[in-house]
Amino acid sequence: MTSTPRTSTARPVPGPRGIPVLGSLPQWKKSTAEFLLRVQRDHGEISRIKLGPQEVYLVSDPEAVGRVLKDNNGNYVRGTLYEQFRIVMGDGLLTTDGDFWKAHRRAVQPVFLRKAVNAVAPYVVDATREMLDEWEERARRGEPVDLVTETLRLTLVTLSRSLFGYDVRPAVPVLKDVVDNVIEVMFKHGSVTEMLPSWIPTKRNRTIARDRRIFTRLVTEIREHHAATGEGRLMELIEAATDPVTGQRWTDDEVRDEMLTIYLAGHETTAVSLLWTLLSVANNPAVQTEMDDEIARVLGGREPGADDVEELPYTRQVIDESLRLYPPIWVYPRDAVAADELGGYHVPAGSSVLLSPLVSHRNPRHWDNPEAFDPHRFDPERVKERPRMTYFPFGAGARMCIGNFMALLELRIAVAMISQRFRLSLLPGNFIRYGDTSVSLRPMSEVLVRLHPRDLDGRHGQAPSVAVGA
Repeated sequence: MTSTPRTSTARPVPGPRGIPVLGSLPQWKKSTAEFLLRVQRDHGEISRIKLGPQEVYLVSDPEAVGRVLKDNNGNYVRGTLYEQFRIVMGDGLLTTDGDFWKAHRRAVQPVFLRKAVNAVAPYVVDATREMLDEWEERARRGEPVDLVTETLRLTLVTLSRSLFGYDVRPAVPVLKDVVDNVIEVMFKHGSVTEMLPSWIPTKRNRTIARDRRIFTRLVTEIREHHAATGEGRLMELIEAATDPVTGQRWTDDEVRDEMLTIYLAGHETTAVSLLWTLLSVANNPAVQTEMDDEIARVLGGREPGADDVEELPYTRQVIDESLRLYPPIWVYPRDAVAADELGGYHVPAGSSVLLSPLVSHRNPRHWDNPEAFDPHRFDPERVKERPRMTYFPFGAGARMCIGNFMALLELRIAVAMISQRFRLSLLPGNFIRYGDTSVSLRPMSEVLVRLHPRDLDGRHGQAPSVAVGA
């Protein structure tokens, strides 16, 4: 739905002055997240930023965020900043708009509905148990584990088995390297090589082409496996999907692009969310204790099922608070089709608008002591007090993340199972940073933790804390 733009004021949009020609591009390239947080702090909830020849509007005013994502969402499309995503994912749910997007969303929606995702629970439990059994061996040898690697593997295996009926474990080491490259490519860094045509054999273009070939081979193997076994509910929907106008089955390119989108977006974001939740719990012993008590009371030592997660409200609040501080997709670019007014400021047609959950979720106007980790912010009565669109880790409106119910189910099961068997502590001296120009809010280095089996440490033992920051 597109609504008529409201009468615009003439006042200029505030923002950093930057330097001639480049504007604020150097600060953007140095640490995008830190820069955007600073822009909101210094210039307010609607700010204009010059990035070389391009101007973007950073929007964190809740009413304006709601206008872009919901009330006037028809006026805001994926736009120029998503062109980098298309290089890797092609034309899938994340990169398209209009009737094409609606048809594709409708085709795959059934497996992501709230009731349907409960079928994923056994796959999450099995994959998490396998990981924890491996951790037992690592703990006996006194070896740390890298949470980035472990969470990415867990969510990749879970997604592949539950949605595609395919065990991707043998390919995980290769795919992790490919995903690392892909994530780097999908966010603009302002480099010269990004501006060169894809046919020029730069190192970047060769890497993109190689990674596309690897993913294409994986898609072919999954489709052949499905044809032979019939396994994979999502594969069944994709193979049966048709164009609503022509009635023809999706082309091979459409199938490939949609599978790549679901693979990349589906496992990366859940892994990043799990990682930050585990880090936040490890760094807050009181939170660990309160969550342990709830898990022990509800589960009594058994593995959780889909029905159990609703009986773990505090565990859900811990996850919600982690998603507040560390939203995995931390910036949503949009382009305005027609001129609009946001927060009392005129936004010209064709302008790029940045919505950032990271920035909105740390806005001191709506969050007391926003840098502190406090799951009780999400006590039901406190949630009711906050304006809508102050919290949107999965987006909102028609383009809300299709996998949000699945992600929340995975997170609650994995967090509960990990907490039942281990307490984690980071190696001394770690300072975990985020904030590079990456599409997801991954830490900027590996995250090495020591594993403390629960039967050795007891329920309420404390682990060393670690500094976490932008």
